Amino acid sequence: MIRTIAVVAMAFAISTPAWAQEANQEEDIVVVGERLQEMVRSFVGEIAAAPGSEGQIARWDRKICPLVAGLPVRQLQYMADRIAQRAHQVGLETEGAGCKANILIFVTPDASRLASGIVDEYRTLVGYYSESGVVTQGREGLDSFANSTAPVRWWHVNQTVSADGQQLGGETSNGGSAVVRTTQPPGRLRRGTRQDFLRVLIIVDARQAQGLQFQALSDYVAMVSLAQLDPTGETTAVPTVLNLFHERDAGAPAMSGMTEWDEAYLDGLYNARRTAPREIWQVRDITRTMVEQLEPGAQQAPTN
Repeated sequence: MIRTIAVVAMAFAISTPAWAQEANQEEDIVVVGERLQEMVRSFVGEIAAAPGSEGQIARWDRKICPLVAGLPVRQLQYMADRIAQRAHQVGLETEGAGCKANILIFVTPDASRLASGIVDEYRTLVGYYSESGVVTQGREGLDSFANSTAPVRWWHVNQTVSADGQQLGGETSNGGSAVVRTTQPPGRLRRGTRQDFLRVLIIVDARQAQGLQFQALSDYVAMVSLAQLDPTGETTAVPTVLNLFHERDAGAPAMSGMTEWDEAYLDGLYNARRTAPREIWQVRDITRTMVEQLEPGAQQAPTN
């Protein structure tokens, strides 16, 4: 869409008499720039989700360990590899074989039954109880996860850690007391804490996913694995893999995977200020990065 706007603007400039080209080109640039900023700002505002109790957008710290279940072995590996590839693009590492899974992906023809069973029987896993430092979207959000009819549903469990990533209270992995260390004290422009993902649960309805390109589905799952997104956000006005099911149902050409918008969003998320005092600061950071990357003429890395 952005490239289309740019092409139209360039074509208009070429067909305009020489005496008017300079003024019109400047006006076109302003219009395109303002429109892009408006679209990006709306997109980020629609999809960025942060637990209300903390008001900070979370992300993975350094490493992920995806586990996929419910698919043939070859497809399991492909989806896990695709998530790893997208994670590497934003500076994350994938832990090796035998790691403790923190991204749990289930593909099943009975998604509602599985979601309800997890919520009812594995409440610690979904952060149901009020544990120190554990942050979720709350009981109402968990009910929405359990009762959703969406083709893909996700649930993020976050952890409040110090600005330097140290656990707050509780015990360390070796059984000792956790010590909070920070090299930068909190102030008006930064908090002494941040939000890290602890685990993510994703359930894919196999029936509703039938007929999709598997690479596109894997990229969709990667997107919601790496970012905490609002499942009710309106995204149809922009090119994003989050429209995968909507466009399929509308008979639009099949999507092949993440778009430049998606990659720009993830890049913005993983370069935003982690200890920002409020979510709005992180939203602005993400928006700024996206605009810089999506502006006509900006250098774009090739999408695989």
